[in-house]
Order: sequence, then structure tokens, then C-alpha cells
Amino acid sequence: MVNKLELAWTLAVVALLAGVAAYSTVLLYHIDSLPGDPTEYVTVVGHQWNWEFCYTNRTPPCVNSTYDATTNTVSGGALWAPPGAEIEINVTGADVIHSFNIPQLGVRIDAIPGRVNHFAFAVPNVAPGSQYLIQCSEFCGTYHGTMRSFLVVV
Repeated sequence: MVNKLELAWTLAVVALLAGVAAYSTVLLYHIDSLPGDPTEYVTVVGHQWNWEFCYTNRTPPCVNSTYDATTNTVSGGALWAPPGAEIEINVTGADVIHSFNIPQLGVRIDAIPGRVNHFAFAVPNVAPGSQYLIQCSEFCGTYHGTMRSFLVVV
């Protein structure tokens, strides 16, 4: 004969696990979904050892950012976005695996050669001129430490 207390505990655990599974499935779906109408589309290509940003509505369409560690500045370009914008980025690597990372915004996605990863994030609604560090967080070679750029709010 089955003990009623054992049956109750078993059913309670099964119900709890089913609830967690259902909630996790819905949450994962919404986390991975891309916005229907983002403000900006940007293609990001990781090269040894710089980031290339290609825009759909800017001239010139593509810019390379070169980081100078002595002055903590970037020349050539950056990831530019208006405050409060929803940005959709398509990230890939040109040569080796890189990792596109904006630590202050919780953005991190791998840049893998031959594969395009999609990600969307919201730019904070801050004053124009604010900057957020972009760095490669996947060891990609000798000058990995200088593979940096900035998200510049314009």
C-alpha cells in the first residue's frame, strides 16, 4: 500500500518542477527574442585586434576602432548610439573567436568566424557623450589586451 504522505510529497515535487520548467521556458523565449523595430542595426566584426562596426544608415558605413592604451582612447570609430535606443547587433569574427563584451551593460556575445550571432540591448538614457567600454573577453592572440573600443552615446 502506498503511503499517502509519500504520494503527496512526490506530487508536490513534480508540480514544483513542472512550474519551474514552464516559467523557465517562457522566460528563455523572451530573453532570446529580438525587438520588432530596433532603432539601429549594427554589424560588429571582430578582427585581430580591433572591432569593425558597420551601420545601415551612416556614412561611411563601416569604421574600424583602434585602441591606444597609453591614452585610453579609440581612433577611427566606435559604436555610436542615441540615448534610450534599442540596438540590434549582428556579431561575427573574421579570423579567430572573439567575445564582444560591454561589462557595464551586461552585454556579452561571442564573435565566431563563419557564424553570425544576433543580440539586442537598450542603450541607457544618459547624457550624450557618455561612454561605455567595449572589450574582447576571449583570449584571441598577442594583442588581445588592446582589443577595446567604446559605445558612445550621441
